[in-house]
Amino acid sequence: MVTLHVTRELARALKLPGKLAADSSAAGSTLGPWSLGLVHCRPAKFVVAVSASTRWAMALHAAPLATLQERFGPALLLNLLALGVPPDHARAEVDAHAPVQWALSHDRGVLAHLNQCAADVLWAANDGMSLPSVNQRLAERIVIKPQAGIPSTEVLRLLGGDPDSVSARMRAQGVEWHDLYALMQAQAGQEVVTMPVLRLLGAERLEARHQATILMDRLPVDPRRSLASGRSPRWVPRELVLDLQGIEVAGPAFAAAFHDEALALGLRQITLHNALEEVATQLLQFQ
Repeated sequence: MVTLHVTRELARALKLPGKLAADSSAAGSTLGPWSLGLVHCRPAKFVVAVSASTRWAMALHAAPLATLQERFGPALLLNLLALGVPPDHARAEVDAHAPVQWALSHDRGVLAHLNQCAADVLWAANDGMSLPSVNQRLAERIVIKPQAGIPSTEVLRLLGGDPDSVSARMRAQGVEWHDLYALMQAQAGQEVVTMPVLRLLGAERLEARHQATILMDRLPVDPRRSLASGRSPRWVPRELVLDLQGIEVAGPAFAAAFHDEALALGLRQITLHNALEEVATQLLQFQ
């Protein structure tokens, strides 16, 4: 059995009694108990959950709230598998969560982390990120207090996955960033600049508005150039080629923001290379 501690707001939305008698002696799971809160995003509300033992967080759709208890296990399974937990270990952890009991009290440290994650989910969802991307973002959070490190690393350590893979991936990303910076800087002053979008952003799904800003900030730095908008000095080529190899989705929020960024920089021509038809359609509708 696992205990789901809910905030007062979520308890009211669930129509739970004002007082809940949780069985503190019940055997728990490796990741439980959990603290849950409601996040008022657009277009749909989310519930964010934080594991007390690891501070790892995940989000799931709030509606329909009547089935939240039943949907918690399947959502947990999907997110554990996405982290790299072996399927049999993930299934065993989910099975250990049944049955579920509600509670109202919270550990103060867990509640503080829940509030931080809820703010992160609110920003990410309103920026255009889908639920899978929101959960990927949560999996990459770093905890300073009460324990240092990456919560997903602790989840993998406890559930039989490869915790070193998380740190190795982050180190590899650091090395990749230096290589990519050199690649982009080598194109400064050229009339045509090519951007390997997947390598620059590290995401197959281009959904959020801030991704467009980050992408444009990867243009070569040109200290001799000044822009009327007050933006950082960048080399603005005659033609920008976006190599979209490996990009699976380009959502409307990203497409609109990218178009605005291109206009602000004064880009005259954008060419798409290696783009899926759906991705090209989404990006070209604003040209």
